[in-house]
Amino acid sequence: MDTIKNYVETLFLEFPNTKEVQRAKQEILTIMEDHYLALLDEGKSEHEAIGQVISEFGSVDELREELEFATREKEPDNAIEEEEMIQYLMGRKRDAKGLSLGISGCLLAVGTLIGLSTRGAEMMGFLLFFIIIAISVGIIIYNGMQFSKNGLALNDRYVSVDLNKEAQKLKQGYQKSFQVSLVFGICLCVLSVSPIFFFQMFTYAEYGIPVMFFFLAIGVFLIIYGSIIFSSFDKFIKEKYFIADEDTLGPNAMQEKYGDSARTKHLLERVYWPIIVMIYFSWSFLTHSWGYSWMIFVMAGIFYSVLEAIFVKK
Repeated sequence: MDTIKNYVETLFLEFPNTKEVQRAKQEILTIMEDHYLALLDEGKSEHEAIGQVISEFGSVDELREELEFATREKEPDNAIEEEEMIQYLMGRKRDAKGLSLGISGCLLAVGTLIGLSTRGAEMMGFLLFFIIIAISVGIIIYNGMQFSKNGLALNDRYVSVDLNKEAQKLKQGYQKSFQVSLVFGICLCVLSVSPIFFFQMFTYAEYGIPVMFFFLAIGVFLIIYGSIIFSSFDKFIKEKYFIADEDTLGPNAMQEKYGDSARTKHLLERVYWPIIVMIYFSWSFLTHSWGYSWMIFVMAGIFYSVLEAIFVKK
């Protein structure tokens, strides 16, 4: 009998310790024990009865499928559809490309200025520098705003188990591309100083600096672009509810993350920092200690972590 109990306990080690799983384990154990006793009454030996009970039990894969189906939570009505996830990822990819181009453009602007200055065309260099910087900063601002808008329609909506698995597959499929972009990006950044040494051999070291910024621009583009896309899949993998902004959790996401302490966390976020700002200005005006009153914010940050650890149970 102990052999059967140990066998059942071993089978259920990989499953979460929920009421449904415990109920299923007890039912299976009862069925197997009754079958074992019936076989003993038929004249089977103890070892024969145990072997037959275990062999007739079925595969572990069948048990896993049945338990996953039985313990799966009822999905809310506002669950994210797969098509919506694909659209979000496509938008994220487009915005990541724009943001990466904007940052790389700023590096190219510096390289252009230095390159033309070395040729004696300082005015043309400054003109192109400000034009490229203006375009690049505009691209960064626009795509940064699109980043925040892109996930608003999905914010605080449920991520189903099937969607989670699909996101994991997509992330796994993109992992090789991410590794290639990361390796090439880092290599280009490290090798960016090599043009300076190359032109140094011909006593034209200053010509190597614009090339260095060109290498840096490409390397930074590959690193940022690949990293943003790779991290986008985690939005559908790490949390049960989609979080568009990590600093502003929706009601469902906050409840899932903090449980019964969600209301305390929400109150703490709403009240704490406004009070700290009031204390800062009051103290500074009354004592005229503007030079060091900013330390209030440093202490407040530490104290906030202490309050969160005491009152907010994650």
